[in-house]
Amino acid sequence: MLLRTDRRGCGQLIALPAEKLRLGRSWEAEGHIEDDSVSRLHAEISADQGRYFITDLASVNGTFVDGERIASAQLHDGSVVRLGARVSFRFSVMEEDEQRALSSLQDLGHCDPLTRLYNRRHLEQHLAAEFAFAERHSSSISLILLDLDRFKQVNDQYGHPVGDQVLERVAEQMTAQIRTEDMLARYGGEEFIIVLRQTSIGGAEVLAERIRRAVAETPIEIGEGRSISVTLSGGCASLACSVDSELGQMLELADRRLYQAKQQGRNCVIGALPRLRSVPAPALDAAPDREPPAQVRQLERMAQAFEGLPEELKLIVGLRYQESCSFAEIAAVIDSTEERVQQLYEQARSQLRQFAA
Repeated sequence: MLLRTDRRGCGQLIALPAEKLRLGRSWEAEGHIEDDSVSRLHAEISADQGRYFITDLASVNGTFVDGERIASAQLHDGSVVRLGARVSFRFSVMEEDEQRALSSLQDLGHCDPLTRLYNRRHLEQHLAAEFAFAERHSSSISLILLDLDRFKQVNDQYGHPVGDQVLERVAEQMTAQIRTEDMLARYGGEEFIIVLRQTSIGGAEVLAERIRRAVAETPIEIGEGRSISVTLSGGCASLACSVDSELGQMLELADRRLYQAKQQGRNCVIGALPRLRSVPAPALDAAPDREPPAQVRQLERMAQAFEGLPEELKLIVGLRYQESCSFAEIAAVIDSTEERVQQLYEQARSQLRQFAA
């Protein structure tokens, strides 16, 4: 076993297989470590007739065993392994029942006992690592906040055991929709959060809408031949949405958009879909009888035409033009086919061109 001992990730437990295991920041590594001082594939541990060896995989910040930087070394019970500048593990040989006990303690520290999702403590650690990754690689990171609608009524009408059952089933439905590299956590009560690496706000909205549809369209069996249907609302934000590119601002914006979704009737997702801005008013010293430039009149007509489009066409134009979503991604949002989405997109463009002419 490797038991993480540094302050940031204390308690992380990695069980070593009979043959080989790679450690690193990449999701390709079987022993995934969230720390920006660790290389993508940092080191490899291998077993040979009951003996364990660790080999550095040309890492940037080095692999250390008991304080000495190594290229390869044998591990002994109690060996201290350090990867990069901050991540430390203690190598231990233990009985199977001891391993199970430690695994249970790790689950208590990082997982929500009801839904088996990550808890808020783990979320904070993960967010800090993902934010550092996004800054280091100048890449995108997005969040989705999801909240079950009128969940108190479920508890009041059916009781808390059924409420717990609903939370479990919804957590399973959400887990089935996300990628391996995405992180889903219980944010508190009936609220959940998804952290999306290298995902734009448009991609976050596509996923949030897919989850919303899956939950709304899947009745939950509650025993005795009964089932209930629930819905959820969502708010999406990305690093690009925040003025100062700060993690706190991104969380606050996702929360504010979730609130807007609740205010707009629930069972919907609010993100940053574009809306054509109105043309600014002329300067105060402009002559009152002066005709606005032709480009301004054209933009005014375009804005009016856009606002007059059906909501479905607005959604398609917004995702395609602003977020560069593929027709396949848009089709998943509106539950249609790629061919139909492309037809609707061309129809919307034709209408906008006519009004702007």
